[in-house]
Amino acid sequence: MGKKVFVNNKNITPNGPITIERAKELHQFFAERLDGLPEQPLQETIDLSRVDDIDACGCQLLALFLESMKTRGATPILAAAPAALRERIDALGFHDLLALQPEP
Repeated sequence: MGKKVFVNNKNITPNGPITIERAKELHQFFAERLDGLPEQPLQETIDLSRVDDIDACGCQLLALFLESMKTRGATPILAAAPAALRERIDALGFHDLLALQPEP
């Protein structure tokens, strides 16, 4: 995936748009990340600070990824979403489903 997504032990940081144009690429990355989850439940942070756009397809993909993490025992947290991204998620009707962390 090149420089489009950054990962460390507890954070996943997508970079750029989460849109239909990148759906296949992002789906593959998220699927690989799910396969790498440890056996014990843990908290994973999806840092949205580097995401500059999201569409309905991207919201759906992100919601499916979060749900899949939950079924595997992880506690996913969406954090650091820029104000414009929060507004877009709200406008698309995904505010409750994605449950973004409150702004500091």
